[in-house]
Amino acid sequence: MPNDQYHEVLTVIITGILIFVFLTGGVVFILLYYQKKRFQHIRQLEELEKQYNEQLLQSQLETQEHTFKQISQELHDNVGQLLSSTKMLLNVGVRELQQSPESFFIAEQTIGKAIQDLRSLSKSLNEEWLHQFNLVQNLEAEKSRINASRNIEMQFDSDYKILPLEPGAQVMLFRVVQEALQNCIKHASSKNISIQIKKVDSSFELIICDDGCGFNFQSGKTQSLGLRNMEHRTKLLGGSIQWMPGKEKGTIVTIKIPVRQ
Repeated sequence: MPNDQYHEVLTVIITGILIFVFLTGGVVFILLYYQKKRFQHIRQLEELEKQYNEQLLQSQLETQEHTFKQISQELHDNVGQLLSSTKMLLNVGVRELQQSPESFFIAEQTIGKAIQDLRSLSKSLNEEWLHQFNLVQNLEAEKSRINASRNIEMQFDSDYKILPLEPGAQVMLFRVVQEALQNCIKHASSKNISIQIKKVDSSFELIICDDGCGFNFQSGKTQSLGLRNMEHRTKLLGGSIQWMPGKEKGTIVTIKIPVRQ
């Protein structure tokens, strides 16, 4: 084959190879670009969904706190006044009767205890109280309230006197604990409950244990709005929550919250 023809064939082959490489590179580039855009689009959708869920939950929580405030005012202004008036009338009746039945004294003491509990509950729902909220102090008060019933024994221990969280975040965490306690008392029929707050590196753990009947965690989370709210609130705090069966019986709830230095 003459040299000219050889060079022409070689040129055609090299040109063909270069065109093929260029086209292949172009196709690969387009595919990668498409994948990148698709990945960015998916991330944007996930972020939008996350923001929507957070805003929705935040709106629900604000509505709930507003409702709590209204309930607090109603308890203080109406129910509390009615109980105080009833207690006063009982006092008058006891003084007027020469020999008062023992049931009068028991009724008076019971109403006095109801007024005290009502004031504590009203205070726990008050907005001003929320702005200076201390989770540790309120869990101590919750322990006293539960143990006063003598039906359930609650223990509480904390590595902190004041949690390294803003008052609003502590309120949100307190609502999670309240929901867990309600589950222990109303649904699990627990007799013993323990709550521990432990320092763990750059976070802390809040562990709630009970000796109740337990429940199915997977079906419970899909069916129970309370459990879903516990999970959502914990996520808003940047933490995680886990339900596990106890060693012998009952349930262990572990909440892990990061500490922002």
